[in-house]
Formats: sequence, C-alpha cells, structure tokens
Amino acid sequence: MKHLQIAALALLFVNSTAAAATSAWVETPGGDVRLVALPAAADGTMRAMLDIRLHDGWKTYWRDPGGSGIPPSVVVTGAELKSVGFPAPTRLGDAETHYIGYDKPVRLPLKLAKAEGPITATVFLGVCKDICIPVQAELTADASGERFANPLEEVAVTDAEATLPHGAGDGFKPLSGRWAADGKSLTVRFEAPADGPLPDVFLSGASTFEFGAAGPTRREGEAFVAEVPVLHKPKVFDLAKDPIRLTVRAGEKTMESPLAID
Repeated sequence: MKHLQIAALALLFVNSTAAAATSAWVETPGGDVRLVALPAAADGTMRAMLDIRLHDGWKTYWRDPGGSGIPPSVVVTGAELKSVGFPAPTRLGDAETHYIGYDKPVRLPLKLAKAEGPITATVFLGVCKDICIPVQAELTADASGERFANPLEEVAVTDAEATLPHGAGDGFKPLSGRWAADGKSLTVRFEAPADGPLPDVFLSGASTFEFGAAGPTRREGEAFVAEVPVLHKPKVFDLAKDPIRLTVRAGEKTMESPLAID
C-alpha cells in the first residue's frame, strides 16, 4: 500500500460552474464528484450534498482517517456551512497500513444557512487505490431561481441523509470515556445490540485531535469496551464546545453521539 505517497503526486484541480441545482460531475482517475443543492427554505437554510462516485477498487477517507490519509475538506461560499454529515465508515487497508474510510460511493449531506444565489463548494479529498491522488475541485450549484426542488435531486439528498448514523437511544448509546494515564489512548464504554458481530468503534473530534483505529471490542457485563489510540491530543481543548464523537457500527445498525469523558 502506498497511501503515504500523496505528497509526491500531482494535485488534481478542476473547476465546475453550473447554473443549475446540480453541478457538473468533476471526473478524476479514482472517482467523480458533484454538488447537489435544493432550493433554500424561507429562512435561508438549505439542504445539499457532496456526491462522491468512487470507481471500482478506489477508496476515500472518513473525517478522521485513523492516522493515514487525507480527511475530506469542504469550504462553502455563497452560504454558511453548518455541518457536513458522514455515514459510518469501515476499516480499510492491511495490518501494516490501516485507515478509516469508504470503499463504495458515498454521499455527504450538507446543512447550509444564509443561502442566497449560487453556492460554491471547494472540496479537497483523497482517493486511493495502489496510490493516493489528492483532488481539489470547485463545484458550483444554483437553486436560487427554483421554487420547488427537482424530485430526483430531493430524493438523492434525502437518501444521503438517511445513511447517517442514528443518535443515541435505549440499548445503543455511549456510557463513558476515560483517558489512559499517559494520555495515549481512550477507553470507551457503550451499549449496543448484542446480536451479530462485535461492534466496530470510531472516534472523531475537533481538527486538533487525531485518533487511530480502535482495538478489538470486548464485552464487559452488559456493556462493550474498546481501546482507541490517541495519535494527537492538543494541550488546550474544550470538550463542552467541541465534544469527541463516538460512532459505532453494529452489523447494519449505526449510532453516533457525543462521548462524555471522565
């Protein structure tokens, strides 16, 4: 695997302008990307998505790649970007080079505010196969002249939102997190459905945190426990403002919720 050879490769930069609610596809060797936006609501909020159509055998990264790779970056002009949603990822790579991301096409829902006129998303992401290619694209969509959403575009955005993990609920929720004495790992306790394979655990925080791939999940009484490496922990942070998020995949079920740290 050559996922760390990104810097040696040429950056692909492409510009896509559009006078429609969906930008043109920007094509790259490993996958194609476009922006889909729905008409803004009366209060200026807008639902949109970044549509990443990976080619066979190619992969891209989650918001915390696990120590190897490029986390996706989305910067929006023409509106205020409130959030980028990420479906629960999977572990990828091999024993020597493992990382966290997606090996199938993925759609990232966007929540926007103060949307007026066209919006442009400047996107930076990595797509990988035997090597990784960093891709930067400017995607422009304009739904400002539309009173009603195109049904196909609305279905696409709704379907993208449906892939996001559910929030915490009875029987599937975080219980606690505890830093190791040396600060190099975080022990996570949570409840999850007991049927099926052991749940897989992923952590993410503010951009100044970096977590590795969690160790094997184990059962302790009614709870599950996993140890997550802390690859970088900033000296100053505010978990009340920017909490660490726990994402769990238990078979076909997924959950994401802030994690309370002891």
